[in-house]
Amino acid sequence: MHHPQRTTALSSRILASRLAQGALVVLLIGCDKSAAPTRAESAEASIASRPSASAPPPEAAAPEAAAPEVVPGLGTVPSWSGDKPTKQCLVTAPAKVRLEAIAKATDPALTAGTADLSALVKEVDADTCFAARRALATALVDAGASRYGAKSYEEAARYARAAVVVRPSLVVARYALARGLALTGKREQAVAQLVEIARAAAAGEANAVVSLEKAKSDKDLDSLRDDASFKNALQASAGGASLVGPRKDPDAAAKAVVLLPDDFRSTRDKVGATPTGSGTITYKPAVTAFWSWHPDASTELLVATIIDDPAKLGVPKPDLHMDYGAIGIFKRDAAGKLVLLTVRKTGYTLPTLAAAKDGRLLYSFEQVCGALSGALSWDGTSIGLHEKNCREL
Repeated sequence: MHHPQRTTALSSRILASRLAQGALVVLLIGCDKSAAPTRAESAEASIASRPSASAPPPEAAAPEAAAPEVVPGLGTVPSWSGDKPTKQCLVTAPAKVRLEAIAKATDPALTAGTADLSALVKEVDADTCFAARRALATALVDAGASRYGAKSYEEAARYARAAVVVRPSLVVARYALARGLALTGKREQAVAQLVEIARAAAAGEANAVVSLEKAKSDKDLDSLRDDASFKNALQASAGGASLVGPRKDPDAAAKAVVLLPDDFRSTRDKVGATPTGSGTITYKPAVTAFWSWHPDASTELLVATIIDDPAKLGVPKPDLHMDYGAIGIFKRDAAGKLVLLTVRKTGYTLPTLAAAKDGRLLYSFEQVCGALSGALSWDGTSIGLHEKNCREL
């Protein structure tokens, strides 16, 4: 998977700023909230709402959520649930200034846990603008990560809890909250958050599976090891042995890029990202990493994560863009030649990868409407795809 148990755990700062592999970039695509859909909005909605390809059975639905939990010293923490998208919109300039300040963890009310989150959500338009909601949650996660780095675990937990309240789907925030609760002696509440992450994993969220794999060796969670519910939650990540990586392979990467379809190299500007708004966007696609996927005992496939231009890694997105991350599945023929089986653009970020218990490959990514997920299966000759789209949120 994207962070398999064979690899070293990411630092807390990287964990806090990523959703599942690939940076969790704030997506600022759309239109004025009061206006009719723009050309950009219509194009993105068309792409995001395409029906799934040939679909194997999706991951089993997540277990029913428990009632929202009230954590001593923090307040109510909502159960995990998928994103609830709003009309596409831009984050306003005043909101960006406010969010930048929040990310620095200098807001005294947020640090103390006394902030009025409902008022804050309205202040930055996160109640009506999903891009603002995403940006606010990410700023809170970043602030919590800085407090964690300073070993101010109570404060880190407050920021993480605020991020979960703003965006209950954000697994990285929920994991940070579980970690903060464990480090401050709130073991039962910490386990409850990991159980919520297990619910997300059961629903096919690769980000959640990756987080549970990290939890297996995270020293911050050592106080939870003997808890039966903690052990049960970790079982939701079982199956990782079928996906091994990531690794670099420059020779295979060069050959894989040559096999990509033409629209991975250039495409018509549909959102006004070029100076004329109707020109051609040219890409420089590159493979960022490979994994070996074993969907059954006799098959080895090569999985690649792809970006439209490696120079864009970690660089904030402009408000209007057609950037992409992608997942590609390859195999080698009898002569050892690389063959492309399928490739799928995944919104504007690199996908997070994880293995399902039944041998399928799970992936999660960010789209303009929210966090989406998909699953790939192998029937012995071809790849089957089931992917959630924006209309299914």
